This record gives sequence, C-alpha cells and structure tokens, in this order.
Amino acid sequence: MAEASEAKKESGNKEGTNLLGPPTFTELPNGRLKCVETGHEMVVKDKDSYAQSKRCRLGLIDFALSHSKPPLNMFKQDPLSRSKLICKLTGDTVNKSEEHIWKHINGKRFLNKLEQKEMEKEELMNETMEEECEQKLKKEKKKKNKKKKEKAVEEIISEVRDPAENESDSEEPEFWMPPVGERWDFDDGGDRWGSGSELEESDEENETEPAVEEVGKESEELTTRAKRMSIEIGPSSFASRKKKSRKNTAS
Repeated sequence: MAEASEAKKESGNKEGTNLLGPPTFTELPNGRLKCVETGHEMVVKDKDSYAQSKRCRLGLIDFALSHSKPPLNMFKQDPLSRSKLICKLTGDTVNKSEEHIWKHINGKRFLNKLEQKEMEKEELMNETMEEECEQKLKKEKKKKNKKKKEKAVEEIISEVRDPAENESDSEEPEFWMPPVGERWDFDDGGDRWGSGSELEESDEENETEPAVEEVGKESEELTTRAKRMSIEIGPSSFASRKKKSRKNTAS
C-alpha cells in the first residue's frame, strides 16, 4: 500500500500532469455528479478518483481541442491515429497526454518557432500600421490640396468679381440706357416728320410742280400746232401775198 501511494505521488509530481486543470462537475437532481467535459456521471465519493483517471484526462484534452482552448489551440487531431496530435506550428506528432504536450510546448524547437511567428506577426502589424499611417497621410494631403485648390479658385473668383464691380460702379455702362420717359435718340418726332410750316411748304411745292409741267406741255402743243400750220399753208401763199401788196403800193 505504501508503494502504491508513493507511485501515485510520483505520477502526481510529473511535469505536465494536470496541465488542463481539474474537470468541472454539475450536481444532478438524483444526487449524482456529472462531468461537463466528458458527460460522465458518478457518485460524489468517486469525484477525486475520476478527476485523475486516464479517461477523464483524455476527455479534457478532446474538449479543449474541440473548443480551441490553450494550449490545445496549437494542436490538431492526427487523422491516422486517435492517440496522437499534430502540432500546427512545428508539424511534429505528439502523444495525446498532458505530459507529452507540456514537454513539446516547452521544447526549444516549439519556442523558437513561436518566437519567429510572433516576430512575423509584429512585422505584419508594423507594416499594416505603416500602411494605415501612409494612407491617412495621403488622405490628409489630398484634403489639404483640395482645400488649397478651392481657396485659389475662390480667390480668383473674388479677384474677377471685385474689378468688375468697381468698373460697374465707376464707369458708365457699355450700352447707354435712356432715362425713364425719354427716347434713346432724343427724337420728339419733329425731325423725322417735320413741323407744320414745313409740311405746308412741301405741299405748295408739290402743287406748283404739276402746274409748271402743264404750262410746259401747253407751250409744246402750241409750237407743234404752228409747225403744222406752216406746213399746210406752204411758202407759195406767202409769196403771192407779198406780190399783191407790192402792186397795190405801185398803183
């Protein structure tokens, strides 16, 4: 009996034993206990013995492995063997026991790989942080450039508007607008249509012009008539008249 107790103490003092801690129990209505991780039911007096049994420890490993609880989150089940695990970090196969798992995660190879992975993570984090900072700086530069461009455009617009307003205030408008109630050409109608006296004179001139034309026509008709008369009478009649007048004077 003493030897058995000593063996239990030695096994309890091994490195890695109880790596996952004690199991959790729930009390059932019938007074028995049930292990949450394995689902095994037992009497209250068997609680301690069951917690140290191989079945309970394997159940704790499977439960931690399925729920990705540390340190079992670094392992996966070996598809070729139910009693072995594969390390995700190193690729090594490990026996499914808390002692072998503890030895593996405290070994040099695992720790070196873990450091390398942590360094890679830090580098990735630094790169992502740098990229984010660069993106932020680029966005800020773009915003500043946009603001500068907007300010420059506003200044140009204000410069264009100010001289235009000053010119409009100081100089006369390009197209002169007459005041209300006056004509743009200063025309009251007299220049274009003439006054009353001018209208009468123009009417008299218009009346005299046809009279002169009629007199001219009458003189032309008289001359044409005289020509016709001279042609019809002829020169002989004038000669006979002259001879008769000479004879009368001689007698």
